[in-house]
Amino acid sequence: MKDFINRFWWLFPALFAALVFTAPHIHTMPTIILWIIPIALLLSWIILLIYRKWWKCLVSFAIATIAFFLFCYMLTCAIDTIFNPRPDNFGKEHPIPAWLDYNLPHSEGEEPSCPIDSTATNTWLQIWNGFQGGIYMYDFHHPAIEEGEIFLRCYEATENIPLSPERISHASRVTVPSTKSFSKLVKGQSFIIYSGDCCDYYAARIEVWHKDAKTGKERKLMEKVYCVEGWQR
Repeated sequence: MKDFINRFWWLFPALFAALVFTAPHIHTMPTIILWIIPIALLLSWIILLIYRKWWKCLVSFAIATIAFFLFCYMLTCAIDTIFNPRPDNFGKEHPIPAWLDYNLPHSEGEEPSCPIDSTATNTWLQIWNGFQGGIYMYDFHHPAIEEGEIFLRCYEATENIPLSPERISHASRVTVPSTKSFSKLVKGQSFIIYSGDCCDYYAARIEVWHKDAKTGKERKLMEKVYCVEGWQR
């Protein structure tokens, strides 16, 4: 044991450093390992001190201490980020130009901006405010269309910056049957715009896309610019 520890003294602080950085991410790690490595490290220090291997013990202690304090620092930063999230200034950094025309999302109880009746033939999109800033719903009407999926793609209107492309595409996706006439394809489907913070308004180009169920081809059906805000996480 003495010869092993004297030769491989560096292994114990290295294992301890690996433990403190990986244990929070490995939920299946056996509890016994969480105890064996620190105990083995402590025993190695005791044996090194008994046989007067001062510098090896000191270096081992220094490595373990640095690893522990780095872990505590990272944990503190993570907790601070969760409970004190930094503001997302995306909206402030992208003010709406005075020349840009845009629409406002409707709130519950308001009349749609373009009433739908049996004689309507044009593509129509309406965005509704959800229960919290950055959370929206949409209605979509369209003439005859093939079976497939309807979904949204959103971009900041002035610089064409994608807004949470994967999340919005997934949340807004609705399976639709083939139709032979103008009809409502989507009603009240919810999606979240994550870029920006509550009450920091900016212009977003909201595009409606269709993916054909048979061919897999995607095509844009329409686009409309709205004044939006980000969801406050």
